[in-house]
Amino acid sequence: MSAFLIKSDVACPWSLDVNCLVKNRFDVLVDFVVESLRGGVREVYVMLCDGTTYRITSVPSGRARMVASWLLAQEPFKADLRSILAKYRHVYYLHESGRDISDVRLEGDGLFIFGDHDGLSPEDEELLSRRAVWISLGPLPYMSWQAAVYVAYVLKRQF
Repeated sequence: MSAFLIKSDVACPWSLDVNCLVKNRFDVLVDFVVESLRGGVREVYVMLCDGTTYRITSVPSGRARMVASWLLAQEPFKADLRSILAKYRHVYYLHESGRDISDVRLEGDGLFIFGDHDGLSPEDEELLSRRAVWISLGPLPYMSWQAAVYVAYVLKRQF
């Protein structure tokens, strides 16, 4: 199945605190990882503000704080969005102004990109305007973990 990527320009490695997950909305990223993998996604990338990136293929069961601690104990690597995109032939970006997901033929081996609560930067969106198919769940914004669950469901039904 596909890979999901969530990028945050707010969550930075030096500001993450497992005792206060809502600080810089690290809770959003943790929920996204858990729900994506639970939905059947093969791998999840979490990209922080400075390019620190985690590639996650499984998570332990447990409360959010425990999962957050585990996540931060994983070995990250430095990457930019362009380098991750280069690994995938099919790229989709979830955005309220995209084409309705039901009108787009999705490929099961694609990369699906989600923004955090603040969305992606104009520079990232410029890159994605040339490299990704913009898809939407409708005109309303959803929490990234909610969107991940729905996209995983759609992918399971198609493949």
